[in-house]
Amino acid sequence: MSDTEIEVWKQRNEILHKKIERMMEESREKDIALANALAGDYRQKEADDLMMKKLERIQELEQINEEHRKLNGDLRREITTLEQEKLEVQADNKKLADQVMDQLDRARKAGL
Repeated sequence: MSDTEIEVWKQRNEILHKKIERMMEESREKDIALANALAGDYRQKEADDLMMKKLERIQELEQINEEHRKLNGDLRREITTLEQEKLEVQADNKKLADQVMDQLDRARKAGL
C-alpha cells in the first residue's frame, strides 16, 4: 500500500472515529434524558400514590365525622328526652310532696 492510500485510510479512520464518538455522545444524552424522564415518572407515581392515600384518609375521616354527627344527634335527642323526664319527675315529686304536706296538716288539725 502506498503512503497516499495509508493517509486516506487514516483520514477515513479518523472520520469514522469522530462519527462514533458523536453517536456515543448522542446516545448518552438520550439515555440521560430517558433516565430523567423515567425518574420524573417514578416521582410523579410516588406523588400520585401519596395523594391517593391522602384522599382515602380524607374520605375515611369524612365518614367518621358523619358517623359522629349522627351519634351526636342521637345522643342530643336522648338527653332532651331525659331532661323532659327529669322535669316531669320533679313536678310529680313536688305534687306528691304537696299532697303529703296537705295530709299531714289535715292529720294535725284532726288531732292526730
